[in-house]
Amino acid sequence: MGAAGAPKIMAVLALALALLCAAAGPAAAQNCGCQPGYCCSKYGYCGLGDPYCGEGCRSGPCYSGGGGGGGGGSGANVASVVTDAFFNGIKNQAGGGCEGKNFYTRSAFLSAANKYSGFAHGGSEVEGKREIAAFFAHVTHETGRKLIE
Repeated sequence: MGAAGAPKIMAVLALALALLCAAAGPAAAQNCGCQPGYCCSKYGYCGLGDPYCGEGCRSGPCYSGGGGGGGGGSGANVASVVTDAFFNGIKNQAGGGCEGKNFYTRSAFLSAANKYSGFAHGGSEVEGKREIAAFFAHVTHETGRKLIE
């Protein structure tokens, strides 16, 4: 293929890129990062009404009858789970030589958690509490503290 084939190849690549971009929108919707006030259906799509907020609703303002296969509900209230005593209990496990020990605050954590509306809100209250526990277990593990000796 010579220089005459280059425009044809570019056109095919441009068409492929356009198709890829067009398909990415619907695929991303299946991850359920719904806007506030919208429900995530049992199939992973955002919307309102029975198909989204009814049976199997994963998150959002699910109907009381919702929550079948995906857990439904509004999750856990992060601030009520991560109390001052809880947060400081974890933070105080750091040794006296830890430079960042006084850097982190509960208030800063709650502010950051509120930026992610899906954190601990993807299912039932129990599932939300599990997500919070998993987060702190991961942080504790990654910062070097061993709780199980």
